[in-house]
Amino acid sequence: MKQPSPLRFLWEILRPGRTAVAVLLIVLGYATYLATLGDYGFDEAMTMILVAQILTASTGYRERLLRGHFDAILAGRRRREPVALAHAALSLVPGLVLWLTFGVVDHFLTSRRSMPITSGGLAMFAYASLVVWAVSLWLGKNSGGVLWLTSLIVVAAAGRVQLLREAYGTSGAGWLATARAVGAALAFPLVMVENGGYVETPVLVGVWIATAFVLAAGVWTIVSLDAALKEPA
Repeated sequence: MKQPSPLRFLWEILRPGRTAVAVLLIVLGYATYLATLGDYGFDEAMTMILVAQILTASTGYRERLLRGHFDAILAGRRRREPVALAHAALSLVPGLVLWLTFGVVDHFLTSRRSMPITSGGLAMFAYASLVVWAVSLWLGKNSGGVLWLTSLIVVAAAGRVQLLREAYGTSGAGWLATARAVGAALAFPLVMVENGGYVETPVLVGVWIATAFVLAAGVWTIVSLDAALKEPA
């Protein structure tokens, strides 16, 4: 019997249900409405899309592994890297569709530059999505997104957002300032869609290196993670 491809098999497990699709459509509609209200509304819309994105990307892995959900694709397979990459890709698909659709709709309604496909928009999407994906592999579905949101709330409550924005805006002042700008972008990715989504090349390279590292860590987790099955609670 031929073993199914990782993409085909995992799609049956990870694809969003009807309720999730309905919620994403509601988010898209409301975010589009907010974006038509001006720059402040657009900022709120981008935040809402980002929240939906990081929650949908937090698909989880370990709990389903313990339940035996992946046995059919893992049994007898020498290398798990294709499974890990397929898991990452499919975890990002719903958020990516939402992200790009919002950009297209917003562009036609407001004639604004399509922010999601700018260098900053793409870097923010990839980095944020992969971080919450990698975290949720161990901790469970939605855990990465919840922790991410909690950290952003803590940063905002501590009054650090403006400091991060200032650090991000001084990236052209030398290598130390550039390193601080990269750190600010990683700590508060929304800064990457300010200034029209333009990101200076050294900062962009730093963010993509961090993104690649996070992806590699997530792949390593799936490749190395193994545990005895447990009965459903």
